[in-house]
This record gives sequence, structure tokens and C-alpha cells, in this order.
Amino acid sequence: MLEGLKARATLILEKDGVVVLDERTALLLALIDRYGSLLTAAKSLGMAYSRAWESIAKLERLLGVKVVEARRGGKGGGGAKLTGEGRKLLDLYVRERLKLLRRPLEELKVGLRRPSLVYAGSHDPLLERLLGMLGGGVEVAWVGSSGGLALMMMGEADIAGVHLYDPSTGTYNLPYLSRYWLSDRVLLVRGYDREVGFAMRGEVEDPLGELLRGRLRLVNRNLGSGTRVLLDHLLERRASELGLPPMAVREVKGYEVEARTHMDVARSIARGEADVGLTIRWAAAQYGLAFKHVTWERFDFAVSQASLEKCEEARRFIELLSSREARELASRMEGYRVPADMGRPYSS
Repeated sequence: MLEGLKARATLILEKDGVVVLDERTALLLALIDRYGSLLTAAKSLGMAYSRAWESIAKLERLLGVKVVEARRGGKGGGGAKLTGEGRKLLDLYVRERLKLLRRPLEELKVGLRRPSLVYAGSHDPLLERLLGMLGGGVEVAWVGSSGGLALMMMGEADIAGVHLYDPSTGTYNLPYLSRYWLSDRVLLVRGYDREVGFAMRGEVEDPLGELLRGRLRLVNRNLGSGTRVLLDHLLERRASELGLPPMAVREVKGYEVEARTHMDVARSIARGEADVGLTIRWAAAQYGLAFKHVTWERFDFAVSQASLEKCEEARRFIELLSSREARELASRMEGYRVPADMGRPYSS
């Protein structure tokens, strides 16, 4: 009955009876210090980037000080680093652990290196294939368009894929660069167009209205994704047309159910877990779903200027976008449209 049981002691730091720092978060700090990247530190712990960020944010709220900050610089110089207070906190934890448990803070046995190229941003099936053509050493984080720009701002990513619609201008992507203080730090490169619409198991004439009336269940995209931004805009506009209050959008059945990729949206609908979701035509077609067209959106790429100067893979990616191979690949995928200027920087 007692076979296989093992004793394990750990250390926590408390303040006023509240746990401030546990072993896992201390390891996260140690790995940020080691790799200079929150993204790489989270990956080495098998932790989602969003969860790692939440852990750091909670720690800083409890202490009332910054523990991790962006490290400015180009390729290999951006990322994250511990502040002076963060370094003191980690040193205190390591010291107390040695004194009380007589064991150093255990780091992972497998060493990681900063990848040759970090992509962070929106999920896209065509992009998956293009990144695969670059070979190994590419780190991918499907964190949505807004998440990708946030990581670019922190110097954690080399390229961010974005498709953010701005209702005030009726345009995509360019207006968002200044909101993340990236206008003079990135090159916005023209990507391709994707057909976006509602995926369903059967034909529905007015999916937005049916959602707002509570007759259909939604599967939503993750917060910060370009698809989520577009869906919120569409729902708010339809609610206004129906004479419903803005809060009706948040009361849509399934609004809080999030899928991280377009394939996850289509899969959820095909399984009967939801009735409708805003996604790309290609994903709907893979599951044989009905599709109601909404728009063609621009899927573009913000590329770090510093990475272009120092990172061969970043330059190779832009060359790949301009290649005949990329155009032929896109032409074989339903719901994609290739513009003449794919792979070229925006002029304004």
C-alpha cells in the first residue's frame, strides 16, 4: 500500500500569510535570467506563455514592484530580463532554499538555446507550411494578432502575423502599429488575403442575429486574436441594428468558450460542441461545414527592423513570401488570395 510513496519538500516565500513565490515561479525567474526570454523560459517549463505572464503579473501585484522588464535591443539583445528587485527576490529564494532544504534550485537538465527565429501572432494554416519551409530552429507561439504585437514590443519576437481590423479607418493592421509603439521599430510586409465567414453544420441566413437572440451557441476565438476583434465589431453592429444593448454581445451563448486556432473552431462545430463560429473558409472546408462569407481580410507580417539586420531567417522569410513556391502553395488552398505585392513592405 505504501510502496512508491516518496517524500518531497519545497519552499515558498510568504508575505502576510499570502504565498508570494513558489518553486515553479522561482524556476521561471531563473530561466528568464538564463535565457533572456520569457517565451523561451515558459517553453522550457512546458508552461503556456499566457500562464507564465500571469504568474509574473501576479507576483508583481503582490510585491508592488517590477520583477521582469523588457530588454531592449536587436536580435539576441531583446527579450526579457530581471529587474534589480527581481534579482534580489531570486537570490533570496535560492539562499533560503539552500539554508532550509540544503538543495540548490533545480533547473531543467536539457539546455535550450534561443531559437533562430521567433514567430508570435495569429494562427494560419498556410503560414504553418511556410514556416516549415524555413527548416528547424523556428519557435512558434500562436498568441493572436494582439499578443504577437505585444511580444514584438517587448523584443520577444522577430515576426508577428496580424489581421487586425480597425473600424474607425476601415483598414487592417497599419493603425495598430502605433498603438504598440512599433511604428519605427518594425517593417509591415504585405502578406495574403483570407476569406473569413461563419462556419456551421447547416445553412443559417442570419448567424449574427440568431446568436444575439440566443438560438445558436458560439465557439469564440481567444482574446487578442484578430478574428475575435472582427467578431466583436460584427456583433456590436448587428445588435445596434436589432435595437439591442451593447451588453447583449457578452450574453451570447458560448461567447466565453475560446478556441486557439481556426481548426479548433471548425472541429468544435463538427463535433456538435457549438453551432457556429467565425473562421476561415479553409478550416470550414476541412470538416465539410457550411460557410457563409463575411469578408476578405489582410493577413500581414510585422517584422522587426533589428531582426532584419541581424537575423538571416527573418530575411529568408520575406524572400519566401515573394517566391513562386509560396504563391503556388497559396493557390492550392481554398479561401486564400494572393495579391501582386505579397512579400513587399507597405509604403505607408
